[in-house]
Amino acid sequence: MMNKDLKIELVNPQTNILAFKLIQLNDDEYFKSIKSFNCYKIILIRKGKGRVCFDAARYDFSENCLIRFPIYQPFQIEGEGPLDGILLRFHPDFFWNHKYDMELTSKQVLFKSTGEIPLIKISKEEMDQLLDPLDHLLSELNSDGLGRYDIAISWVKIFMIYASRIKMERGVVHSEALSEVHYAVRELVNAVEQHYQRKHRPADYAKLLNVSVKTLNRTAKQHLGKTVGDMISERIITQAKHELYLSDKPIKQIAFDLGFQDVAYFSRFFKAQTTMSPELYRKSLRADTNS
Repeated sequence: MMNKDLKIELVNPQTNILAFKLIQLNDDEYFKSIKSFNCYKIILIRKGKGRVCFDAARYDFSENCLIRFPIYQPFQIEGEGPLDGILLRFHPDFFWNHKYDMELTSKQVLFKSTGEIPLIKISKEEMDQLLDPLDHLLSELNSDGLGRYDIAISWVKIFMIYASRIKMERGVVHSEALSEVHYAVRELVNAVEQHYQRKHRPADYAKLLNVSVKTLNRTAKQHLGKTVGDMISERIITQAKHELYLSDKPIKQIAFDLGFQDVAYFSRFFKAQTTMSPELYRKSLRADTNS
């Protein structure tokens, strides 16, 4: 079982890149000093209560709760007293480097970046189900057996599948989004990740991948449940939120870094996607931090 000072890391032996990190939470201290959001996060709250804050929203949580955030989403956890929980951090490359049938579907199910509340209230039985593969993971990491890393990653994958099933059973994910992942989907996701700061049109990616816009949109809709335009917009917005929250860059500079020559156009784009201006978004987050 977990102990109060537990912190483990899995480093890919082939790339020497951090793949996964697990941290035991006893209070909200970790989240008071968090400076980077460049990974996917899952938080399991076994005992305790508090609030999770992101964008301009606040949600209360209590025991037996699963909280998840996509890459670059700023957030805060405010506990009311002691917590008993676990933080799991996934490097962005985890889902590509460790291929399995659920590689992109688990990512899509658990880390949809817009339009969903990040909290899921779960039962004690579901919490036990999620903790079981993590206990096996710790046991494996304490051994010196052959294939230690590969077996540890397998337990992480089992955890991800269990978590995905729980979310699906809540009725918040449509099964149509869970089609078999094709090579083209990976190429599209990687292309958006690489070029979103300069290429803002679906036609740019169609040209880059040597397919028609119609074909590209059909692929995105079938396997990701969104259009290429949606993908580009979501990636721009998550990075904009990241910069607005964690940096003191002028909004004009953030707009320019994201490929917008006209700061007024960037502000309209941001407001259309989030319902508030970049200025108000930054002000609301910092007001929450200082309160």
